[in-house]
Amino acid sequence: MSESSLSEFPQGAFSAFSTAKMSHFLPIRPNLDPEVLRSFFGADAANIRQTATGLTLRTPDASPLRAKNGEIIARFTNGKYKVMDVDYYRKNFNDPL
Repeated sequence: MSESSLSEFPQGAFSAFSTAKMSHFLPIRPNLDPEVLRSFFGADAANIRQTATGLTLRTPDASPLRAKNGEIIARFTNGKYKVMDVDYYRKNFNDPL
């Protein structure tokens, strides 16, 4: 994991802009509230398995998405997800709104 931490990020889901489009982000921390997961993942929330070390999203149309505590999940406008670390976020996205 990167030397950077999630301490400067909001506790829950947040939005930010990349080059031209708004994306939504969820910093992964232990014991995320189920309502935060439902709000961020929508219908996909039923496919989330949360563990002490992170979470896994399994959907029928994609490979399992695994995110460890300290990483960030992005949800893009096309409905796809991406796991990234704090350094990648800082290089490619603006500050949280």
